[in-house]
Amino acid sequence: MSAPKRGLGRGLGALLGDAPVPVSPSGETLREIAVDAITPNPFQPRKQFDPDALAELQSSIAEYGVLVPIIVRKRAGGYELIAGERRWRACAALRRPTIPALIRTSDDRESLEVAIVENLQRENLNPLEEAAGYQNLIEEFAFTQEEVAKRLGKSRPAVANTLRLLTLADAIKSMLVDGRLSARHGRALLTAPERDRLTLAQRAANEGMTVLALERAIEHALGATAQPRRVAAPPPLSPEEHDFESRLRERFGAPVAIVRGSRGGKIEFRFANNDELVRIGDLLLGDNS
Repeated sequence: MSAPKRGLGRGLGALLGDAPVPVSPSGETLREIAVDAITPNPFQPRKQFDPDALAELQSSIAEYGVLVPIIVRKRAGGYELIAGERRWRACAALRRPTIPALIRTSDDRESLEVAIVENLQRENLNPLEEAAGYQNLIEEFAFTQEEVAKRLGKSRPAVANTLRLLTLADAIKSMLVDGRLSARHGRALLTAPERDRLTLAQRAANEGMTVLALERAIEHALGATAQPRRVAAPPPLSPEEHDFESRLRERFGAPVAIVRGSRGGKIEFRFANNDELVRIGDLLLGDNS
């Protein structure tokens, strides 16, 4: 038996139609519906569809059929997709007359939730699409970051840090969209001085820098190497401490440094403005408001 899938707090297998059986008290079941009676989901967070991946999916459907039904809801004159746009596009390209679908009664909020979860669990969204999906839940349906995190099985800091990617310059966003930089690179860049971000992003993309290497370059940009003179240099960090330091940066979305002393040491946080200070403070204090 496969492991349970995380998601909306109800059986995602049912939401995605893993089996052609009733999945709700109202007795919803699978049906074959006309491909051309379906319109795309306006809340679809995915904006880019890899043509090679679609071609592979077309080949699979041509040979084996649609193994996992799409999810739709009734709309005036036909149906609207909730989840399964890649399968629907592939069937349209193959000129298949019908497609197996689960017809659900769903409002706009659930339609967006399922579209995001379906994409996250079946084929990862790029970081900006994921962030835009979260932002849509917040702006259109008054979700808090905590509610987004609970619905999607993520931590609140992970949601907050993903949303912060939307504040990056457009040139950096394009590197996240095309895969030259990862989401972790993007979050690291948020801790850099704004004037240096694009240069650092271009370096990271062109040189294939790891996230750790980028974090070190950011520390240099912040002037972290210009330490006051000490009688003795601080003890070097162990590999485990370097890893812990990197995890703290990821957790708080801010420059963090572990500074060893002769006995013990300290953990330093940097913030650029009062908003950053409040955000870090909320995370330290566990404020979920």
